[in-house]
Amino acid sequence: MKRVLVIASNTCQDPYPVYPLGASVVAGALRQAGYPTLVHDLALEASPDALVRVLEAFDPDCIGISVRNVDNVDSLSAEASWTGDALRDLVARLKTCGKAPIILGGPGFSLMPEALLEHSGADYGVTGPGEVALPALLDRLSIGKASPRIVAAPGSSRRVIGPAAWDDSVLPEYLKRGGVPGLHTKRGCPNACLYCGYPLVEGTIVRHRDPLEVVEDLRLARDRFGAREFFFTDAVFNDPEGGHLHLAEVLVRANLGVRFGAYFQPRRTTDAEWTLLKRAGLMAVEAGTDGGCDRTLEGLNKPHSMDDVFTFQEMCHAHRVPCAHFVIFGGPDETMETLEEGLANLDRLQGGCVFAFLGLRLHRGTGLHRLAVQEGRIQAGDALLRPTFYLSSHLDPALVEDRLRRAFAGRRDRFFPPEEGNLRMRVLRRMGYSGLLWDTLPTFASYKHGVIRS
Repeated sequence: MKRVLVIASNTCQDPYPVYPLGASVVAGALRQAGYPTLVHDLALEASPDALVRVLEAFDPDCIGISVRNVDNVDSLSAEASWTGDALRDLVARLKTCGKAPIILGGPGFSLMPEALLEHSGADYGVTGPGEVALPALLDRLSIGKASPRIVAAPGSSRRVIGPAAWDDSVLPEYLKRGGVPGLHTKRGCPNACLYCGYPLVEGTIVRHRDPLEVVEDLRLARDRFGAREFFFTDAVFNDPEGGHLHLAEVLVRANLGVRFGAYFQPRRTTDAEWTLLKRAGLMAVEAGTDGGCDRTLEGLNKPHSMDDVFTFQEMCHAHRVPCAHFVIFGGPDETMETLEEGLANLDRLQGGCVFAFLGLRLHRGTGLHRLAVQEGRIQAGDALLRPTFYLSSHLDPALVEDRLRRAFAGRRDRFFPPEEGNLRMRVLRRMGYSGLLWDTLPTFASYKHGVIRS
């Protein structure tokens, strides 16, 4: 039976070390399918000598590389964070060590499969759920069947979401380094936000895991590794169908004594729902606020309004749930007027953190990509392999950057540029803090209708 080496290629440690969930899930599926599999994480051991030792000891018949991110989507530092050449060098190094076919996968690869496969020199690639696509590709190759270089998981198989399959040698290291293990409770995003790649990677139909399977993953990580805090990596945890509330009820009954953070859409939520989520272990919320005023939200095709955002923040504050809002300036039709309106609105988010970005990363297949082509900013056939950003033509980038820096200066709960937030998180880690880190910054006072009362 073919031995498979799965390499987690992400080495970024900001804002905190991220356990390679995708590589772990795929490795578990491969073992379940009968393929002896080893995970090697470059974030834990990146030296070429260590990789050679792994190759010599394990002698893989096939090598999979998980590509989590291609860059950090920050227009001010994305070029320095771009991983394309590092991936190409890794593939070249592997090919000097043997003849095992090299297969790329992961969300970063799924966003630009043709361009990354060509640039890296790898042999094959799989898009979509790797826990389905990779075993299927290996089955074909094992019996000598020809295969396309890029294989997509069949549509029906997208409903399969494998267990975390926590890696005994990898997860303990992340916990030592203060990381928060990620976990899927669902996949798919029904929203059609103009710039977002989630629907391209996960599809537009929401598929929920069985809550009991989620509980079992949490229980295993707690009992075997001592993990007590997790982050649910769903595109949107508080889905309109209410699956998150059903999961919360199951978590309350399971009484695991663990806590979790998650990505939320800032929409109206009742006191009863917040109470349930807190009882289930909710410790922090990262909100996809994205715009600073209604005009920019409409331009990004977001499904919420600023009134929704204000109400959402008030409820987070009332229930003492730390909330971080992620906001992007520079989208379609953004002007200095809407930017100033947005900054004034962000000042109303008392008790919440704000992480701001300038410009939107362009990805093929998104509405923003189509708009950029229509406006003549890029050509339809451009691969967009290297970081390429959209910024409203009404803005001067230098003036906007200066304005945002001045607006956020001296605020412990405001972060711009993004690298400033990373620097502060590194300081907290050196001081011994662990976990999400930003959730230690908000303070809770009496909050009513957007007014802090001492």
